[in-house]
Amino acid sequence: MEVLMAERANLVFHNKVIGGTAIKRLISRLIDHFGMAYTSHILDQGWLVKDAEQQGLILEKHHHYGNVHAVEKLRQSIEIWYATSEYLRQEMNPNFRRTDPFNPVHIMSFSGARGNASQVHQLVGMRGLMSDPQGQMIDLPIQNNLREGLSLTEYIISCYGARKGVVDTAVRTSDAGYLTRRLVEVVQHIVVRQTDCGTIRGISVITRDGMMTEKILIQTLIGRVLADDIYIGLRCIAIRNQDIGIGLLNRFIIFQTQPISIRTPFTCSNTSWICRLCYGRSPTHGDLVELGETVGIIAGQSIGEPVIRGGVLRVGSDPIPAVKVLPDPAHLPLKLECLVLP
Repeated sequence: MEVLMAERANLVFHNKVIGGTAIKRLISRLIDHFGMAYTSHILDQGWLVKDAEQQGLILEKHHHYGNVHAVEKLRQSIEIWYATSEYLRQEMNPNFRRTDPFNPVHIMSFSGARGNASQVHQLVGMRGLMSDPQGQMIDLPIQNNLREGLSLTEYIISCYGARKGVVDTAVRTSDAGYLTRRLVEVVQHIVVRQTDCGTIRGISVITRDGMMTEKILIQTLIGRVLADDIYIGLRCIAIRNQDIGIGLLNRFIIFQTQPISIRTPFTCSNTSWICRLCYGRSPTHGDLVELGETVGIIAGQSIGEPVIRGGVLRVGSDPIPAVKVLPDPAHLPLKLECLVLP
């Protein structure tokens, strides 16, 4: 034992990126110094998978003795493997930063240029849970990654999701295109045909009492037009039909003014078109929307485009099915309220 400890002390500490050949030499040195059993313990990073397998066996026993229903067994099994896969995915990025921060795959995926963390996780971590042709999760996870290679069983399981992704791509694209077409047909007549409709109605926005965060206030008020004068005491700080910029909004936030009444397409008195002041600024040039602008068609396309883009993405081969969520209208590039004009 003393000889072994002395040999351990003589080992040189290396802190650098090593390739496949260097790893082979390192493993050979470890075997020479520590023996096969200790080296296998050093190299074994599969304790997470073994722990998940052990939990799965315990769950199988409970199901066999009638303590757990089949549906509950499936749910718990999926949760166990999902937690294991998620832990490995979270450890992946720090490991890249420690070992090889200039790895091309790491730079490409985590900079947002191409790919995402889930796809890199399938390359170097584990592929995880897959879905069957009906969209249900298969409780037999793929423990290997694409770099190490899949077994025959794992390859067959992954083929389900791959084929489902190809089919879903075509189906989602056609459905999303049809949705865009219907949206545009409904709102194509909404055009900016007037500067001011003369309405006195507006929607009140409260800036005090912390009911709305500053971010939401900016999304709600920037680019809108005031429906009433704004006073601080007896002093008028903003007049009706004045568009709200960042400077004016900061004054509203600082002075905690009265509820602000703004004009929106909801309150426009026109029924078949819309006026410039009720629409507000155009994000294209940062000024009031111009006369003749087909804001209805633009709004319909603004809703349909993210749906089409989301439908084209292949999600069938991902370990966990992606959830498609429509973007918040406040984040879309155009005012979408004109879609629901009376």
